[in-house]
Amino acid sequence: MIGVAGCGGEPAPPAATSTPPAFPSIIEPPLKTAYSSTVQTVVDVRTVRLSDGEEVRVKGLAVPDACWTEASTTFAKTMLLEKPVERTPDGEPVVSLRLADGTDYALLAVEMGMARNENPDDRAMKEAEASATSKRLGQWGPPCVAPSATAAPAPTAPSTPAPQAPKPVTGCSVAYVVTHTWPGGFRTDVTLRNTGAAEINGWTLQWTFAGTQTVNEMWNATPKQSGRDISATAVPYNVAIPAGESLLLGFTASGASTTPRAFTLNGHACSLA
Repeated sequence: MIGVAGCGGEPAPPAATSTPPAFPSIIEPPLKTAYSSTVQTVVDVRTVRLSDGEEVRVKGLAVPDACWTEASTTFAKTMLLEKPVERTPDGEPVVSLRLADGTDYALLAVEMGMARNENPDDRAMKEAEASATSKRLGQWGPPCVAPSATAAPAPTAPSTPAPQAPKPVTGCSVAYVVTHTWPGGFRTDVTLRNTGAAEINGWTLQWTFAGTQTVNEMWNATPKQSGRDISATAVPYNVAIPAGESLLLGFTASGASTTPRAFTLNGHACSLA
């Protein structure tokens, strides 16, 4: 006998419905966003303690060489200590830090030779390190890396009294590059090169602003400003500039960015690079 649905045979199929089946909702975790903080303590070039009491390490910076530890820490204190920073969590406690003007602190430190890059996959950091290496900046130059020595000519016994030795040839060049601007301010890199034949031991670089610009902070040199006149004097770790070598200093300033027309080093005019 053939059964009839609902009459003692097979049960009738369930009626079709347009209501979708219920699934458990998935709650996405909140995205980690950057937030502002203040650097209270600088341990070294890549380790700082923030205003919330947490000690963090800056992403991408390797442990500095022993010969440059003190200099790199001084740089970090100049740039970070008691300054506001924007902290971006990247697998805490390793973080990225941006300065108030938007500059990536780690990239700046590598670009100036203050630390090595420990992230081989970061193209910008690799290029910054290559630039610092080619310019022999920071730990890529003296005293961490000795300047290449040139062979001295063999002395010969003079047959007549030797004339008085000429004074060492001196010379310098300056490359002044505004790297960042924002409403009411700017940041500048200044590359100073010893183009003479003798080492410069102790230096002060001077220039004059065209307007009412004011230096706010300077790294790798000690600033002094009188009106529009600026002096940048060597700090203990870069007093000497070997012949043919260069060093990088920089500063932030308020006002409109303009390029000075002339620079002097210890009173001697420098060429513009």
